[in-house]
Amino acid sequence: MRIPVRWSWALALWWCGLVVPVVGQPTWRVDSAMATWPMQQALERDRIVTPPGVVRAMQTRDLARTLERDAPGIPVFADSLVAYYVDLYGERYRDQFRAMLGLADHYHPLIEARLAQAGLPKELALLPMALSGMNTLAGSQQGQAGLWMLSWPVAVRQGLVVTAEEDHRRDPMLATLAAVADMEHTYARLKDPVLALVAVACGPANMERARVRSGGARDLATLSRHVDPAQRDILPLFMAFLHLAAHAQEFGIRPMAVEPVEPFDTLRHDHPLHMDVVAGLLGHPRARLEALNPVWYANKWPAHATIHLPQGDRDRFQLLVDSMVRLEERNLQLAERTVTPGEDRVDRLPDGREAIHYRVRPGDHLSGIGERFGVRVSEIKHWNKLRNDHIDVGELLKLYVTPARRARYEGENDGPPVTNEAPDASSATFTWYTVRKGDSLYAIAKRHPGVSPEDLMRYNGISDGIRPGQRIKIPAQR
Repeated sequence: MRIPVRWSWALALWWCGLVVPVVGQPTWRVDSAMATWPMQQALERDRIVTPPGVVRAMQTRDLARTLERDAPGIPVFADSLVAYYVDLYGERYRDQFRAMLGLADHYHPLIEARLAQAGLPKELALLPMALSGMNTLAGSQQGQAGLWMLSWPVAVRQGLVVTAEEDHRRDPMLATLAAVADMEHTYARLKDPVLALVAVACGPANMERARVRSGGARDLATLSRHVDPAQRDILPLFMAFLHLAAHAQEFGIRPMAVEPVEPFDTLRHDHPLHMDVVAGLLGHPRARLEALNPVWYANKWPAHATIHLPQGDRDRFQLLVDSMVRLEERNLQLAERTVTPGEDRVDRLPDGREAIHYRVRPGDHLSGIGERFGVRVSEIKHWNKLRNDHIDVGELLKLYVTPARRARYEGENDGPPVTNEAPDASSATFTWYTVRKGDSLYAIAKRHPGVSPEDLMRYNGISDGIRPGQRIKIPAQR
């Protein structure tokens, strides 16, 4: 089997014991950012105006010493993984790094001003590049979202709105204000620049776990290797991006022209509308409307919501809004239509996609499932009423796919365990429970006779720290 070049580095480092393997594609943050509408438009324009050329090899000798000069305001380190990312984003992924630099140019004035007001190191302005690829629509399996990949507790603590339809973590200005305020609190509480940097990049609880796993280490390089696997790439990426940004001109890396938000019209509407319906009638890709309306997701705009449309579309929207409302009403009627006894009913959407039920397997994540079945992550979350990107092995997800895809997967004996029949609750070995405000594992266990808090922790693979909105499994009693 031929191993891709970018993986040969990682495998060699792992074999030497220098890197603990990270679950999932190591470039997923940047790949996700590149799939957004502004980035796609920027890459397309750049291919026309920028002729191909020779990419010079990156210089990584004395990288640790160079980083100390590049970023004097924060602790730094350079190991083989940092050098790998410098090579990767300075050469093979150079265009992606150029696009992130171009997008960062729009956000840095705001970020740097807030960091200066809070007395925080200016180098932290590049942290969103490592966290989300500068993607306001980013989301993770662990439930973080937005430019700064804020967790639900941090967002709510800083006063952001996070509901099933609206998420202010995806607003770059609101997210920056919340992120800087939380970082200011973290730095003031920890009073140790190394621990503070790990905490703001990977989360305070993650930082504490890294200290325990590393036997009380206090240096950045060691701690970065002991954070949770899902965040283990953040600090090495951050170090690599600091180096590449500081030497961009020397390396011939020119920021790409990226417009994060195109000119738009602002309006309100009196009825709930689905983004797919509006996009279809106005003739726009849905990704374009998502980029203009980052705080609204799950493919739905609530009634009286303030929405943005490409400049010049206000009048067209007003002319077509009655058609949109009628189409929404028709869709609702189809969804609620009763079925006569004996009718061979297939649960399907008005666009013809048909329902299947997919059982989550080890290693699955929403973006991978979406790519496999040709659906969007936001659609999966909407169909299954998921508040974040967290899914558990064994969980059944309802998906709507094309009839051909449904037939293909149902006919594959060796394919994923997909069925069009609704799950039989009586055969389940557990039930789902959504944590409410004020809940504790002890209180939840007390409401389910025969279940102890230890059972819940062992069955879900969690500690006793739970949060509102989290979904946990309650084992069935035999």
